[in-house]
Amino acid sequence: MGTRTVAVQAVAMLVCAAAVFGSVTGASDVGCRNKLAQTPPMGWMSWEIFRCQMDCKTYPNSCINADLYKTTADAMKAKGFLDAGYDTVHIDDCWEADARDPNTGRLAANADRFPGGIAPLADYIHKLGLKFGLYTAESKTTCTGHVGSYLNEILDAQTFADWGVDYLKVDGCNPNKTYYPTGYTAMGTALQISGRDIVYSCSWPAYLGSNETTKPYNTMIGIGCNLWRNWHDIQCNWKSLSSIIDHWGDYGQVLASYAGPGHWNDPDMLLIGNDCITDDQARTQMAIWSIVAAPLIMGNDVRNITASTRAILLNRDAIAVNQDPLGQAGFRISPKGATEVWARNITNAVAVALLNKGSQSSSSADSEASRAQTMRLDLPAGNDGQGPVFTHVDRDAQLRARSAAATAANTTTITVNFSDIGVSGSADVYDIWAGKTVGTFSKSYSALVPEGGTAFLRITPKK
Repeated sequence: MGTRTVAVQAVAMLVCAAAVFGSVTGASDVGCRNKLAQTPPMGWMSWEIFRCQMDCKTYPNSCINADLYKTTADAMKAKGFLDAGYDTVHIDDCWEADARDPNTGRLAANADRFPGGIAPLADYIHKLGLKFGLYTAESKTTCTGHVGSYLNEILDAQTFADWGVDYLKVDGCNPNKTYYPTGYTAMGTALQISGRDIVYSCSWPAYLGSNETTKPYNTMIGIGCNLWRNWHDIQCNWKSLSSIIDHWGDYGQVLASYAGPGHWNDPDMLLIGNDCITDDQARTQMAIWSIVAAPLIMGNDVRNITASTRAILLNRDAIAVNQDPLGQAGFRISPKGATEVWARNITNAVAVALLNKGSQSSSSADSEASRAQTMRLDLPAGNDGQGPVFTHVDRDAQLRARSAAATAANTTTITVNFSDIGVSGSADVYDIWAGKTVGTFSKSYSALVPEGGTAFLRITPKK
């Protein structure tokens, strides 16, 4: 890259950065925003299940190498995931060589595990009709100690573009946090001027603590972040999953206000398909992620998953809620508790999740979560946009039955009153998991929900 090109790009970056910190609208005007990710991204990422396994001699089928991503891409196409919308294969950390190329200063892939580099792998994935995602960090080193992009944003963005990267996750481990505003802005601008459309995933807010009301989401939108990791990394167990659900419930209205076409909150990868959660818990994750308009990025071994979890991931009605073109994120509208109601306004209907967290969730009376007030979701009615208010009434707050067997699920009944969602007449209730309309109801609908599970409904007023 010539000196003049670098200078021109540097000037463009300064103009963009000035506009960002002046106003979000101004940033958009100078091209800091792309038009990507108009619905939440969908795909597969390696970190959750394969982490940073680099011992390919001992673990040839589960180490971070080109073959892992090729066979995963093959499986995504063959098993129907690409057709369902899961269109991107993402490499996470540990692909990098130990140092930059000494001649060009560019990042390089580990030569043993990625022979030929990243570009041939991206080409292979593209030929299958999939997109290709890659990882770096806005720090000197990544989370696993590999080379990061600190102070090399222009060069690295151009390298990623030259390799055919379609999606870039930029982590924030090992940071100088005061550099985040400069670094993430620099990378966002560098991606915009790279000559390639690259979805920009920012991990900036995940390193700023738990209080979502203080994080600079408007700035992140302005610098081109298409999605951002908000909080803790998900771990492969129900406690971790339910703690993230609780966090989203606690800050649901705040987070929803920043979500929309081109910029989404990211509660982390889907555990669905791993044996660390039950099928009921898997349905819960799919339902809540769809309600909050979260990216659907699988963190499993898609080559080897059960038929039941594959069916959850490929459920067309659940995906339709997640990808609804209105782009309005939902949130928890009931008080925090063992049973909860979440809702999202979608095209011509309301998507409702009736969640039974039960006694084994991570719930605790902390911070905003302790508010014993019913939250409200304003839902537009008709063409005038003036909506009724949807409030939750749980008609059976106690567990209805407890099996003597330790492994048996406890169930509870949760009822939605149609008057609470602005329906004065009758409505069709569609059970997303059953894949059918369960009937037309005039006043309410009740679902018996297993512990750890979620009834997932689409409620459509009769005209």
